[in-house]
Amino acid sequence: MGDPKTNMPLAAKRMLFVDDEPSIRLTLPPVLQQNGFDVRVASTVAEALGEINNYQFDVLLTDLNIHREGDGFLVIGAMRHVQPNCRNFILTGYPGFETALQGIQSQVDDYFVKPANIDELVEKVRDRLKEPTPRPAFQIRRLAAVLRDNQETITRNILSAMKRDRKIAALPLSDHERIDHLPKMFESTIEQLENERDSADPEMLRYALEHGKLRRKQGYDVQMLARDFQFVGEAVFDLIQSDLMPMGTVGITGDLRRFNRKMNWLLLGSLGAYSNSKTKK
Repeated sequence: MGDPKTNMPLAAKRMLFVDDEPSIRLTLPPVLQQNGFDVRVASTVAEALGEINNYQFDVLLTDLNIHREGDGFLVIGAMRHVQPNCRNFILTGYPGFETALQGIQSQVDDYFVKPANIDELVEKVRDRLKEPTPRPAFQIRRLAAVLRDNQETITRNILSAMKRDRKIAALPLSDHERIDHLPKMFESTIEQLENERDSADPEMLRYALEHGKLRRKQGYDVQMLARDFQFVGEAVFDLIQSDLMPMGTVGITGDLRRFNRKMNWLLLGSLGAYSNSKTKK
């Protein structure tokens, strides 16, 4: 027996479907409804969060990249926090190892590749709904938060790399002089990642210029200056590959690409200041 208002079974499972593509929002939900799901639709992360806070759901099916890379995992993180018994699924047109790994880390029940096979999708969702309640969720985080939490570790690793470099280690500098403006530039870069700014911050560039001028006074050559920024990149990469990297970190590829772009801007600024400055006689 069904509900006369919706023509659906009274026991229909409630599903939240999130996707920014208008065409799929028009075509997929009716098919899911025909298969016994009571579907609500959201087109943005903000709309999805509103649905999660106002309605109870049994299933979440969300696009992986709603507006930004990894947005789907942020929606899942919110659902896991507010409604831990909800089953969570990713729909993506870009399958790959990193997607699968993040899905496992974020406790996604499964993920489907567009265009999804509806029969297979429905069958897998129904199978998951029969299983015991999911485990507590991992905290969903972005790379900037992880970098901020591990700034001291990253700085120590940069300093260690400097001391292992034959040419740089030969310079008679204290640990403080070796590190110089790198922590300030690193902090400014993290702030830009947190605020999703793609342009170079004036304060960040000022640190880069001062860094280039000081390195020339300290006896650096151009290759050694470039190594400074290489050490930063290597320290961040080592962190990502280490046990310190928390499970549930999302959007790593895009955030790391933005981080490297900012490091390149800083390197160019430092090199320009280095070339234009003159050592004091």
